[in-house]
Amino acid sequence: MKYRENLQTYRPDRYRIYGLMAGLILFFAMSGVVILPVMATDTGEEKLHSGPDVAIIDATARLDISDIGDIPLGTVVDERLILTITVKNVGNREAPGYKLKSFLVRVGREDEIGTQIGGDITDIRLGAGETRTYTRTAMIPSHLKKGQYRVMVVLDTSNYFIEPETDNNRLLSPDTLSPGSSMAPTGSIPVYSPVSIEEPGYYLLKRNIDGGNKVNIFEIKSSGVTFDGGGNTIRGVASGYATGIYINAGSAVRDIVIKNLVIEDVDAGIWMYKASNGKIENCIFRNMKNMGLRLDQSHQNDITGNTFEYNTMGIGVFESNSNIIYNNLFKNKHNAVVNENQKNKWNTNLKSGTNIIGGSQIGGNAWFDETGEGGFSTTAQDYTHDGISDAPYSLNPSNIDLYPLTISPGKSATTPEPAKAPEETESGIIQEEQEESNDMPVALENITESDLTHVIEPETLDIKPTELPEEIKSEPVQVAETATTSIQETPEITPEPTDEPTLEEISDDESSHAIISPYADISIKEITGPESGCPGSEYTLSAVIENTGGYDADMFQARFYLSEDRQIDSRDITLGEKTITNLQSGTEQTIDLIFSIPELIGLKNYYLVIIANTDNGVFEDKKSNNTGYSSTRMRIREC
Repeated sequence: MKYRENLQTYRPDRYRIYGLMAGLILFFAMSGVVILPVMATDTGEEKLHSGPDVAIIDATARLDISDIGDIPLGTVVDERLILTITVKNVGNREAPGYKLKSFLVRVGREDEIGTQIGGDITDIRLGAGETRTYTRTAMIPSHLKKGQYRVMVVLDTSNYFIEPETDNNRLLSPDTLSPGSSMAPTGSIPVYSPVSIEEPGYYLLKRNIDGGNKVNIFEIKSSGVTFDGGGNTIRGVASGYATGIYINAGSAVRDIVIKNLVIEDVDAGIWMYKASNGKIENCIFRNMKNMGLRLDQSHQNDITGNTFEYNTMGIGVFESNSNIIYNNLFKNKHNAVVNENQKNKWNTNLKSGTNIIGGSQIGGNAWFDETGEGGFSTTAQDYTHDGISDAPYSLNPSNIDLYPLTISPGKSATTPEPAKAPEETESGIIQEEQEESNDMPVALENITESDLTHVIEPETLDIKPTELPEEIKSEPVQVAETATTSIQETPEITPEPTDEPTLEEISDDESSHAIISPYADISIKEITGPESGCPGSEYTLSAVIENTGGYDADMFQARFYLSEDRQIDSRDITLGEKTITNLQSGTEQTIDLIFSIPELIGLKNYYLVIIANTDNGVFEDKKSNNTGYSSTRMRIREC
């Protein structure tokens, strides 16, 4: 009974506990509706960001051969791929390690893993939030098919930790690559370094060239050469004689084409010596201390589509004729230097087409000042609004631009970019753009005097003669400055005189650059001999010849005379001739000649005379100093 009593006594307490527990369960169950989802959310967020998570955040790729040194002509180089990859650990724990693999994939087939390039990049211990960048150089596989590719970078952490399920472990570079672009297309010869070209062919420049202090960065010594710059730049250091491309085979060459090139910061961009039937097109000549382009004894060349800017002089034409110079942009301190007695053509027949300053007709050239905002082409009248001046632009009576280009007031001339390297076609042949025959410039021989005088009579031009310093003139020349011609608003349009400064009016600093020539300059320093002599006897004379120019005089002839006066003509007596060799720049040589006095010579007093370079074996800017006379005359007497 006692137990039952106790049981009866205990039972209420036990039920009370059960009730309390049931109440708590009910309370937590109801609270869980609110609390449990919040807990679940917090747990999910921590799971997403917990642990290491390495992401590829950037990848760039480019083909580059600029760091390779001198490369012999015609060498096929191994292309190099410069790859830069950046990764970041976006997780909240340190990544113990990872690998990066790189592949070339074809454009349009990026979902496929392509050819692996280079080895794996393996690294360890990338802290939470830490970023690392890797730069690697890899060789392009030689068996790779030509086409367009992109680089795919793949991250692999399987040997170190399990990556979260994200899409940041694979990235395509935005750059499109064309393996083989550093090579020359089939049928051409790649050029990677300064070189002397001595065989015909199609030469394609594949990278920018820094010629340093080289005198002639490139030389062309053969006919039938095409030098395609491919849009690249040749630079050098102006030393007084530095030339970007020097064309000189020692004898006449022909059919040389130079195009798609930028030349900067040398003394002369391109020098053509005894070169004919060639073409200079789509080139930029910039910051030349002397001239952008110079023609010497060079004939029937086409100079078209070029830009001459910020040079001391744009173009110089010396002892050269029948060249056609049109659709070029000039904006220099002095735009043109040209011999007065050499006839060249400065325009083509008018034809439709976009000209070099964006106009709708191709005719002559654009003549600006150095800023590109002033000069003849900005001030010339154009009543028909066709972009062609109503008046011609006269360099001198033999050199007149009949159709100079004009631009609207307030606008300035912009520099067009040179064309890039040609693409190789499926047949492997370089496709050259051929102009239709009816668009070809008319040969100068087809232009008659009446064609010129139809627009304006050269005799009516009041042109101010401008003398060049002796150092650069071979014959009387004029400077075609960025002049402004004032046109009267009357039906009869006649150019007024151009207000052009002479070279002597240029500052000493400018003219010191402008008069420098890279050619040889042979002069006679002294000639001496006996004071007297007898007919039929032998004597010795001595002459000192020097080369004050900037180029070696390899070989030339010197001829000796007896002259009653200081004028050489048919009445003077020839004593002999001698071959002079290897007269280097800045040196002199002493020449001795044993000669006989003719039996029938008159008993008079004669000067001893020497004339150097009688065979024109060495090109010179001037020849006025090639003749030397003895200071006293030799007396011929009976013995």
